[in-house]
Amino acid sequence: MALDAVCLRAVAEELRGQLLGVRVDKVQQPAKDQVILLLRGGLRLLLAAGNNPRIQLTGRLRDNPAEPPMFCMLLRKHLVGARIAALTQPGLERLVELELDVTDDFGQPGKRTLVLEAMGRHSNLILLDGERRIVECLRRVDAEMSAQRPVLPGLFYQYPPAVEKTSLLEALEEDFFSRLAAANPERRLDEFLLDGYFGVSPLLARELAFRTAGETDSRLFSLDTTGKRRFWEEIVSFQTNVKENRFTPVSIWRDGKPLEFSCFPIEQYGAAAESRVYPAFSDLLDDFYESRERQERIRQRGADLVRAATNARDRLRRKLAMQEKDYAATQDRDALRLSGELITANLYRMEKGQRKLNCENYYDDGRKIEILLDPLLTPQENA
Repeated sequence: MALDAVCLRAVAEELRGQLLGVRVDKVQQPAKDQVILLLRGGLRLLLAAGNNPRIQLTGRLRDNPAEPPMFCMLLRKHLVGARIAALTQPGLERLVELELDVTDDFGQPGKRTLVLEAMGRHSNLILLDGERRIVECLRRVDAEMSAQRPVLPGLFYQYPPAVEKTSLLEALEEDFFSRLAAANPERRLDEFLLDGYFGVSPLLARELAFRTAGETDSRLFSLDTTGKRRFWEEIVSFQTNVKENRFTPVSIWRDGKPLEFSCFPIEQYGAAAESRVYPAFSDLLDDFYESRERQERIRQRGADLVRAATNARDRLRRKLAMQEKDYAATQDRDALRLSGELITANLYRMEKGQRKLNCENYYDDGRKIEILLDPLLTPQENA
């Protein structure tokens, strides 16, 4: 699963106490969508803007390319020597801002902001100057790609467009029950939350439904007055935990494979899955994604082996088919050679247009043999 807005808030809250005031010593870019800030004290801050976007402290060592990418070189120019001044998450959005105090080439103090937009395939890592103009970004978005929100150097940074929904953290009791009364009773509880509110992932929506009704696919019509009240109380509990930053790093594993992770205990899987609690979110994310990447490497190697074996099999099948064709074409070789020799021996008796030749087979004690001819060919050509 991707890092949702609530988990991102939990991670940001954890990192804030560890990063503020820490100096950036080095910048690395081990992959095209990953940047690592090496901080004073041996901390390694990973900012990933690929298929698994996240921000975390990591203990994993990654190989770096021989030639650092241009984006890495630019970050080194602006950020090496800077100190982290703030780590914020605007609202309940899937983005974090890392504000840094820098000193320019003339010794003048300034600001730089590194923005991680953790939005799935639209994830991006953007460097802003003191006026919040874009210095550079990992993925440039021009007007043809997005007329509403281009992301290019020189432009002022704009937040992604807001969704037309209410944050679940700001849901009010009266409005909630009004929405509940107007909703299609056939809707599942988790669908009701996802349709009307933002800031909650499908996993958390299912968990709230499970804690309300004891199953994840319960429908609204199954809730009586007491059930609806319990549904609201679960949401209030969720709001309180998030606002008071009461988070628990937990991951869900099934058959030895990572399935989900969350910032709250997950009960919906019961005995069908294993729940693991971690001391920190950075430990959770390292373990979760390292296992996923290892399984992906195994899957990719298996796919490569299957592809290589399939190609070799198909190549041998083609070769075998050609050899069988050649073999079939040579089955009459001895009879054709005999006919050719007998035609050659009897050329003096033959003329063009002849359809067959009757002669003695001197390889078979002079017995008579009949050889069919092509009347359009000369005797020599028939031979």
